[in-house]
This record gives sequence, structure tokens and C-alpha cells, in this order.
Amino acid sequence: MSYANLTINDSNVIKRYLHRNRYRQALTGLKNYPSSFSGSILDFGGGNGELCKYIYGKFPNAKIVLYELTPSIREEAINNLKEYPQIEIVGDLKDISLPEFDIIFCMEVFEHIVEEQYSLLFDEFIKLMSGESLLIISVPVEVFLPALLKGIFRMCRRYGAYDANIRNVLKCTIGKPPQKRIRGTIENSLPYYYEHLGFDYRVFQYKLSKFFNIVRSYGGPIPFLTPSLNFEKYYICRK
Repeated sequence: MSYANLTINDSNVIKRYLHRNRYRQALTGLKNYPSSFSGSILDFGGGNGELCKYIYGKFPNAKIVLYELTPSIREEAINNLKEYPQIEIVGDLKDISLPEFDIIFCMEVFEHIVEEQYSLLFDEFIKLMSGESLLIISVPVEVFLPALLKGIFRMCRRYGAYDANIRNVLKCTIGKPPQKRIRGTIENSLPYYYEHLGFDYRVFQYKLSKFFNIVRSYGGPIPFLTPSLNFEKYYICRK
């Protein structure tokens, strides 16, 4: 199944809305930037390129680069962005044409990354940032009330799966997600978590704060509510 069919083209209208809305919410962190902004923007782990369309719509003069490691998903991005020749698509960080970026997005990536790789990615971000650069990261909230609501949705679709069994869902609902997550591999033979369940944004936030200054954070889809009442959390960071 394609990346788009798992997200913005999902059969469930609510899931489609939430995925499209998170692109808009990611850009709210840049509300003080004028539409004439002509700096450089990297979408790190950019999937099929949908966020880049939103970025281009807001900042048509910016230099936009999408980095996607997985070949099949990168191919989706190439097809999805055929009408956006201004957007550069790369599959290797060594192929990026710019030494650093003004803004780096990393949306819904870390819940799939094994924990021992966090610091490696943080170091890559640091290499690509100047002292004035912004790093915008989003991760899902998979504990407390959001975990229950997501769990019910998943159980309706695939009851009994790792992320859709009552025991695991209830553990996440009380804020104690399973410590052992199922690891798979992606096309590059890299370790990978396919399921979101078991990811804990609180642990991630602690590790993020060791590398970056978290300037601001907010929830989604309703920014003024706490993370325990939202499905995603966004972080705006500097070096």
C-alpha cells in the first residue's frame, strides 16, 4: 500500500482530515515569516512530498529540498511533485546541494526510528543548521486519552494486532506504554518501527532537549489544548 493511501488518501474521512491538517499546523510555526521568504527549507524524511506542496504554497520563493531515504516512498514523492520542478528530491544526505538550511522540518519520523538512532539524527540536524536555523519536529501522542481513541480506531480495523489489542491500548491509556516494540526493517535493511503504539513523546522530548533548545511546543489538531488531549505534538527548536 502506498504512503498516500495510508495517510492523506485513507478510506476514513477523519484520518484523511487529520493528516492533511498536520501539514497546515506544521506551518503555523512559521506564521511570522513573510510569503516572500526566499531562504532554504529541508523536509527531512519527507515521505511522498505532500508537506512540500504546502511549503511551496506558502513560500514560493524558497529553496525547498525533500530528503527521503526509502526508495519506494521517494519514488512516490517524485511522481507527486512532477508539477513542482523547483523542489529538489534526494535520497542521500551527501547529495544535498546546500551546506545548511534556514528551516528543517521532520514530521512524524521519530516514532518509527529505533531509539539508539535518535542521537545520530540529531547530529545530522545540527550539521545542517546555522545558529539562526529553526528545526520543526512533530511526533504522535500515543499515551493517555489520545491512545485510547486511536486504539479504538485501530481495534475496529485490525483487532488483535500489536497496536490493536486491549492490553496494549489500556497500558498506553494509563501512560505506561509497552517497553518492547516490534522491530521490522525497511527497504534499506534499517531497523524500523511500523506501529506508532509504544512511542512515548515524553521520552522523546527529554532526549530532544539534550541536543536542542525547545523554543516552543504546541499540540495538534487543537493547539491550545495540552498534549494529553491532542493527537500530535510539535516542537520548534534551535541549536
